[in-house]
Amino acid sequence: MKANSFNTIVIILSMSLSLVLQVNAQTQYTKTPSDHEGPFYPVEQQADEDNDLVNVNGKSESARGDILHVHGVVVDQQGNPQADVTIEIWQTDANGLYRHPRERAQGPRDPFFQYWGKADTDTDGRYSFTTLIPGEYAPRPPHIHFKVWVDGEVVLTSQMYIVADGNQPRVNEQLKLEIERNSNGEHSGFFRIVI
Repeated sequence: MKANSFNTIVIILSMSLSLVLQVNAQTQYTKTPSDHEGPFYPVEQQADEDNDLVNVNGKSESARGDILHVHGVVVDQQGNPQADVTIEIWQTDANGLYRHPRERAQGPRDPFFQYWGKADTDTDGRYSFTTLIPGEYAPRPPHIHFKVWVDGEVVLTSQMYIVADGNQPRVNEQLKLEIERNSNGEHSGFFRIVI
């Protein structure tokens, strides 16, 4: 009797494991939708091109505004992490102004903000940026532009739209960056990029 019970348990566990493996093997992620580049893709070289847009090398102060830590992962459609992928971001400062020759909006630019940066994914496909919550400019909700580069080629151009404090931009769910304020008053959010 005990042998039959044991055999039954082994068979059930084997079938369960097989089903789990089949479900995991069939997991598919939808590619992150592309979105327009916009007119303010960076065209001027800058000395500091890292993933910290708030503290710029050679500047005596930090950028002014609400700090935002964006972290995420780049995966393929099967969920495999993508290493050595370059993510570029560009955005407005806290006043809603770009640093670009075609920007016609009036107002002071933050001289301590980097406006553009890049990060490479690690072996687990992870990346991170320290930036500011971008200022709004009508009629656009706060957003961060980004490009994904693989082997020197752009494979995706899109935007992350900030979701916070009841702000719900009407965009594809995959393009929403939900952020939360942490105990030190800074914000953070996770953004998965599927290529």
